[in-house]
Amino acid sequence: MKELRTIWELEEYMFSRFYGWSGAAEYYEKTSPKNKVKDVCKPLVWINSRDDFLTPFQDYDLDTIRNNPHVVLWSTAAGGHVSFVDSLFPVTSYLSRAVPECVELVCQFVEEQGGKS
Repeated sequence: MKELRTIWELEEYMFSRFYGWSGAAEYYEKTSPKNKVKDVCKPLVWINSRDDFLTPFQDYDLDTIRNNPHVVLWSTAAGGHVSFVDSLFPVTSYLSRAVPECVELVCQFVEEQGGKS
């Protein structure tokens, strides 16, 4: 394996070699939720941390998100990429407490829509 010095170099190597993409740019273009949010037609709670270094918050098209009535963007100030860890000893997760609340809100939304979403 060649020497990889950045996350981008690692992704270029991995996505093209192991997953069949031409590279990281094609992977992100084809799979990024920011390119799919306009087509969401079922309730979606999009949870993201503004300090997530892999999916930068500033790259989101907030107008497109706001204009889709099926999407709620729940953005936290901290949480990194998928972790949302409150503490390490003992390990506690903000997300494990928050997800049930989100599910309840989505169910309430569906109920208010007459069961249609």
